[in-house]
This record gives sequence, structure tokens and C-alpha cells, in this order.
Amino acid sequence: MPGLHVSGVLINADPECLNSVQAQLESTPGVEIHTVTPEGRLVTVIEQSTDDELVNTFTNIQNTAGVLSASLVYHYSENENAAEQETAS
Repeated sequence: MPGLHVSGVLINADPECLNSVQAQLESTPGVEIHTVTPEGRLVTVIEQSTDDELVNTFTNIQNTAGVLSASLVYHYSENENAAEQETAS
């Protein structure tokens, strides 16, 4: 259902592939990188308008060459109907 879907994702990447992983993530729509460490840890946020888009983005991150793991650490979703009802109240 369309709305707001936000997830915090902690990514562990092979340090030797860190630059290419970072470049791939930066070119992925809806992905924002907040922190990168030399050891290969990246703190990211995914924001999409549907659950399906968010899941597809997360799966693409997991399948990115050089990504060792991607862990969902936070998720928030709000559908458009709930937002409209809240503003109407």
C-alpha cells in the first residue's frame, strides 16, 4: 500500500570492496548512507513508497557484490489512508 516506508539497515561489506559497495548504494534510489567506517560498516536508511519497493531495495543491497551482510535494525511504515485520517482529525 502506498505511503511512507523507512528502514534503517546496518551493512557489513568487505573492506577491499568498500568503495564499489558505497558507489553502488549511492546510485540506488531511496538509499541514503549516513556513516561509513574503514572496516566496512555502513549505516544506511532506505525510504520507499511501498513495502514491495522497500523489500526489493533491501534484497538488492544483500545481493550487491562485496556486501557480507545487511541487517534490518529499524522499520517504520505509514500508509496514505492513515496519514489522511490523522490530518482530517
